[in-house]
Amino acid sequence: MSTTIRNESEKINIDQIIRANVPLRMHSTYRTGGAADYLAEPGHLDELREALRWAEERNLPVTILAGGSNVLISDKGVEGLVILLTGLNRHHIRGVLCVAHSGLPLDTAINVAIEHNLSGLEPLGGLPGSIGGAVWGNAGVREVSIMDFVEWVDYVDYGGNLFRYYPFKADRQYRASFFSGKECVLYEVALRLIPNKNSSEARLAKEESRNIRLRKGQFDLPSAGCMFKNPPGESAGRLIEKTGLKQMNYHGAIVSANHANFILKSSQDTTSADIYALSEMVREKIEKETSISLEREVQLIGRW
Repeated sequence: MSTTIRNESEKINIDQIIRANVPLRMHSTYRTGGAADYLAEPGHLDELREALRWAEERNLPVTILAGGSNVLISDKGVEGLVILLTGLNRHHIRGVLCVAHSGLPLDTAINVAIEHNLSGLEPLGGLPGSIGGAVWGNAGVREVSIMDFVEWVDYVDYGGNLFRYYPFKADRQYRASFFSGKECVLYEVALRLIPNKNSSEARLAKEESRNIRLRKGQFDLPSAGCMFKNPPGESAGRLIEKTGLKQMNYHGAIVSANHANFILKSSQDTTSADIYALSEMVREKIEKETSISLEREVQLIGRW
């Protein structure tokens, strides 16, 4: 099966793309966490497959990382091989399809679409992370979710086999996707967008979405986005605020005063363990006060 962003096969020196004991904190929006036992940074499909083969031959677990948002990396590091997808960032436009490698930042994809007179993604402006991560977790806001636009996804299983997935409306879940819990790597995504010749209007709409997040203080301090999923018919942030937990502080991990579902890192000395501990305090308090059990949206990575 071929993908639309083509890669020429070439001889791969695996030692050039895999390194040992690599710190991961700079690959996390929290800027916390330990080191990967091994880190691979593939730049094309053949390198991705070779990295997966390398891990399979050594019976090593595989962890996928891209933009570093929506994750909390253990201070004890990550076992096995971490595959960092930021080098998979090519893109092109084909009619109304914006086709991008999974490591392309979501915000960049929105800008590229607008430049080519394609709209629809503007409400997602300012959301951190990559296209692949956004699709994996069905990132979105009240108006739209990214799965509303996905035409197809090319993904690779841990055996290196390439598949194409066409989503159905029935597959779409809140902050989850067909891929959640599967052992695979998203490689390429096609988004079907809406023709719009008024690119200036679209750009203003995208910047307004980003400015709304700025005004809410979502970028003032390091965070990973919303810590918890919204329970059915309720808002996690509203529950946390009503329970009086805004600005609760634990070793520099603090519940945001502007968006109660954000846990911020307010000190250079704050660790992933501190952030996790505060999130557990919040979760336990909410369950005690409301009998509602909050489900974590931020994914825990590594040796917890």
